[in-house]
Amino acid sequence: MYVCVAVFSGLLGYVLNLLCEYDSRCDTETERRTRGSYFFKMNKGRGILLAGCLLSGAGLAWLFAWYGYGPLKAVRYLLLLSVLYPIAKKDAEEKIIPNRWLFYLLSGRAVLFLAEVFFFPALIFENLKFILLGGGVSGAIFFLAYVLSRHAVGMGDVKLVAVIGMCLGFGSTYLVMLLSLILSALYGGIQVIRKKKSMKDEIAFGPFLAVGTLIVLLIGA
Repeated sequence: MYVCVAVFSGLLGYVLNLLCEYDSRCDTETERRTRGSYFFKMNKGRGILLAGCLLSGAGLAWLFAWYGYGPLKAVRYLLLLSVLYPIAKKDAEEKIIPNRWLFYLLSGRAVLFLAEVFFFPALIFENLKFILLGGGVSGAIFFLAYVLSRHAVGMGDVKLVAVIGMCLGFGSTYLVMLLSLILSALYGGIQVIRKKKSMKDEIAFGPFLAVGTLIVLLIGA
């Protein structure tokens, strides 16, 4: 089972990263229609990406198995991490979190929920509560930050935190938010000291949410 989870999550991460890359490069619907062979091309860069996805998938799947997580839970965490990387990169470069990429995460979470219902029908309400409370409470907290900060926190960050909450639940997402705030504060302080940024400059928060999520999952919180 471990090998199946590792290979599946690695391939899933590879496809999702290509999908996000495709969205970034093909800005119009016409381009999307005329580039059907995009996903079947292979070059050195894609080979490195595929190898990286398979190796990271294998390593994380082993870690999650060591923590005693079931296959569906492990795939859910690996799905989240797969899309958080391109999201963090996009936000760092352009200060934007595409709704389409959040939709990919939501779609994957919905499929996994249906699988949970199929394999564990007695836990349907428990799993539904996990998703709704995790996404709703986490998103509400960051929406409050969005209002109080006068939009220093972006709506993209609010939506991303809500999606993370649906995947991790509120308890783990609370730790992600706390770690992300600490890391962003440290980074901002260092940049101000180095005179690379001023106190008024905005900082992309997506990368810190991604790093915070990775840390929480690595320590099994």
